[in-house]
Amino acid sequence: MESIDLGKRKVNYSLKRSKRKTLGITVNAKGQVIVTAPDYIPMDKIEEVIQKRKNWIIEKVQEKESNLQIQPKRKFLSGESVYLFGRQYYLKVIKSNDYHIEMGHNRITFYVRDLDEAEAKVSEYLGNEFRELIAYKTAECLEVFRDRYSIPVVPEFKIRKMAKRWGSCTKDGVINLNPMLVAASAECIEYVIFHELTHLLHDDHDDEFFRTLKSVCPKYKYLKEKLEKETVLFEE
Repeated sequence: MESIDLGKRKVNYSLKRSKRKTLGITVNAKGQVIVTAPDYIPMDKIEEVIQKRKNWIIEKVQEKESNLQIQPKRKFLSGESVYLFGRQYYLKVIKSNDYHIEMGHNRITFYVRDLDEAEAKVSEYLGNEFRELIAYKTAECLEVFRDRYSIPVVPEFKIRKMAKRWGSCTKDGVINLNPMLVAASAECIEYVIFHELTHLLHDDHDDEFFRTLKSVCPKYKYLKEKLEKETVLFEE
């Protein structure tokens, strides 16, 4: 982790070296600054670019800090809430010999044999719901994308925990989706899928990248903001 003084504020940032030709600066959903730079650029040049963009960086960091909702780690007890596809549900955990789940308007009731297994059962349920939706949404979004563009590889979608990203796309066409997206609305999940599909054609977030993204996801700016403002994250 590197740090730099940007006027009145000291900012920490992660520096990633890559074979890319340009230097990129992003601020993720948690307000963390990530700088991706070509291998050949020296540190003094990197910091020079960061200083030139200091106003934008500070503005974005403050915006993320004010919008980000991070809740304490859940224990999955009665009265706690879970977020499923953009909706908040309250948990009710009842001891029962017959394990099953009941969905209400704003409540999910888990009947478990042992209260100590509630955490595992709720996590399993959320994971299954997410995998089911992702299987459907990735196929749907891929069909839309391939109707418009010829892509070099058929992507492989995987669910993988990531500390700093909602999604990622490798050069081999592996698209990873963060399981924490289970809390996001379906349209925000679609935005993340389209964003990563666009990386099959464009490595960098340049003008052409956003033109392509907009053609398949016209509301991408709104959905990006909605995702960062409304999706509740929980401590690991």
